[in-house]
Amino acid sequence: MKIAITGEKGFVGIHLMNYFRHILKYEVIELGRDYLSKLSDLKELDWLIHGAFLHRSSDPNEILEENRKLAIATIDGLKNIKNKVNVVFLSSIQEDLETPYGIAKRESKELFKRYCLEVDSNFVSYKLPNIFGRYAKPYKTSFVATFCYNIHNDLEIQHNKNLVKLNYIDNVVAIIGTLEQNEITYTEISVEEVYLKLVEFRNAVNLNKFPVINNELELHLFQTYLDYTNYKI
Repeated sequence: MKIAITGEKGFVGIHLMNYFRHILKYEVIELGRDYLSKLSDLKELDWLIHGAFLHRSSDPNEILEENRKLAIATIDGLKNIKNKVNVVFLSSIQEDLETPYGIAKRESKELFKRYCLEVDSNFVSYKLPNIFGRYAKPYKTSFVATFCYNIHNDLEIQHNKNLVKLNYIDNVVAIIGTLEQNEITYTEISVEEVYLKLVEFRNAVNLNKFPVINNELELHLFQTYLDYTNYKI
């Protein structure tokens, strides 16, 4: 099985690349940051996992326009490949929102779905919740990563009582790895609860004690906290 991943150097992408290559033993093609030309040059491909996306911009219209252009250019690249390509589209729980990002996700999803219908290939889309775990970049990828880094370095943390939908990266990757339409579940928890739990972990570790772990989410939060022990920005 030959798979290519756009955005493979990002947080989710690097986990997917390692999972498909080292766990599932598939051939994974690294497309790189400027992937469009390399994608067009491929002669054969079984699956494309599309994760590359413009997430932020000071101009809301840019989020819509640039992601629309990216989706169309990616599909044009797929059309140059001699065999029909199956597509996994990494969407977001925000696709149901009327925000520039949510609308862009929805539009791009429909474009890839239409391509797959035209060529009679498989189309799978996953709504990703807030994902945390190792390799997430503080101040950029995950607020959990930011909290872990700041706690380890005695830096100030701003937090609130907003509810977030969380899942651990390994759980998410295992579901995507099936290449089948499955729901990615999540745990709803407040940002403040996450912060307080991470502080508990710090206090326990400082006393050379193993913290009280009540559920799978807390176990994964603890594993993530330990991952940032010597993290350097």
